[in-house]
Order: sequence, then structure tokens, then C-alpha cells
Amino acid sequence: MYQIKNNILTVDIENHGAEIKAIKYQGLDLLHDANPEFWNRSSPYLFPNIGAMKDKYTYFNKKQYPLTKHGFLRDYSFSLVQLKEDSLELEFKASDKTKALYPFDFTINVLYQLKESKIETTFKVTNDGSDVMPFNFGLHPAFRIPFIEGTKFEDYKIVFSEEVNAKVPTVLLESGLIDWGQTINEFHDLKELPLDYEDYKYDAIIINPMPKGEIKIVAPNSSEIIVDAKDFKTLGIWTPYPKKAPFICIEPWIGYADGPKSNHEFTTKKDLIFLKPKENWQTKFSYTFNIKK
Repeated sequence: MYQIKNNILTVDIENHGAEIKAIKYQGLDLLHDANPEFWNRSSPYLFPNIGAMKDKYTYFNKKQYPLTKHGFLRDYSFSLVQLKEDSLELEFKASDKTKALYPFDFTINVLYQLKESKIETTFKVTNDGSDVMPFNFGLHPAFRIPFIEGTKFEDYKIVFSEEVNAKVPTVLLESGLIDWGQTINEFHDLKELPLDYEDYKYDAIIINPMPKGEIKIVAPNSSEIIVDAKDFKTLGIWTPYPKKAPFICIEPWIGYADGPKSNHEFTTKKDLIFLKPKENWQTKFSYTFNIKK
């Protein structure tokens, strides 16, 4: 476990999955603690796929490969590149084990930097092989709700920078696939989404396209957790029903789960990033905490 800090934030990061395991704002916990009673993770990365694969497998060049929900990166350990008081860089390289799941050579670098009350992350993927490399990428941070003493989950709301108009697709609960042909809810001119456990009875709320601008979790005292992920294309919002878990996940995605009519070909998945040999792709995103104690 590594720790970076400044005068406002203290952040614990595990080499397993390069996952943030704790965020403390002047001692106040703001991230789910991975309590397995609710969910055994805190902030995993989703790579090279997001969500479920139809029948739990896919094809690359006509060869079948097993891929589990949300991919495998979250289950492998990274190595340390550099550690400073307020920044950390970790690296992961493909191996024979990962190529049995996803047949590509690659390197992933994750750089965390603390800037006042902001955690800024740079995530870079490099194609080390000789073939074009397709992948999806997503975030899955579970922010602790409630985080203000004396408040409850339903006292909080998600606030969008611009009004959201979207048809929310159905998540098929047994398979985890997404059926865009079945609308389970519709949003019209939605600016604020109050938190209500019943909204997650049928799994995640999925909004496509990704709402523009920042996404805020706002507490009753106007404290804010701000997610800025402008490069992402779809938003998932989730908490595990009916557990009444003490967190909400704000999940920016580039890509999403297979549909029930998937042909199993990975290269037909939506919103793929195609990375040419020896090239790299990177994105920056941040979590900012404006907390009134």
C-alpha cells in the first residue's frame, strides 16, 4: 500500500489494480472501505472491457478468449515507478497470463497527483505489440454516502452541469448484458438526481451520451464531491440493491457491456479505442472535494 498526501488530502493506493483504497479530507473518509458485506472494491479500473461479455467470452482473430465482467486489470498487481509525497506512478505490463485472456502486449501507467483538494489521475495505455489493439476503459469509484455526520443516503443528490435527456436501457439482471432496445426509464431536462436506493432495483442507471461537464455529489450542507471525466462517453450510476450500501458509484465509461444480440466479436463492441502498434493513448480525470465540516 502506498500513501500520498498534502495539507488537505491523504490518499491510500494499493499496487493491486493500482486501486485507490482510501481518500481522507482532513481526516474525513470519502471512499467506500471495500467492506465485502456491500462490495469488496473501492475504485477499480475497468479494462479491457466494461461490464459483462455475452456468455463470458469473446473472439479475437477467430480465437475464443474468456473475459469476465469489467475485465482483468483490477486483479493484477502494478509495479512502482516513482513515489513522492504528493504523487505516485504505477505501471503494469502484459504477461502470458493476461495474453491468455486478451492477446496483446501493452503497458499501462497510472499517475496520481494531488493538487490542493483535487486528485488528478493520468491513465496511459501503450501498445507494445505489432497488431492494432482494441479496448474499452472505465472508472468505478465508490464514494462514501453519507459522509456528513447526522445525514442519510437520501439527503444527497447528484447534480449535472447541464440538463440530461436520456433513455435509460435495461440491464438484464441474470447476465449483466445491456438491452438498449428496452427502456426502463427516461430523463427529460434532468439537472438534479436525488439519491434513492429504489432507483437501483434494476441495477445501474446508464446514461448515454455522457452528461457534459462536471458531475457533483452534493450533501445537505452543500459539500461537494466533483467528478471531471470529459473524455468519457457513457455514465453509469450504481449502488448494490437491496443492500442499502453506504456509497454511490459514479462510473464514467468508454464502452459498456455487451447486448443480448452480440456476435461475440470484440472488435464490434461500442466505443472501442483502437491503438496502433507502438502508439499510446492517455486520458486525464479528477476527483475534487469541497467539504464543509
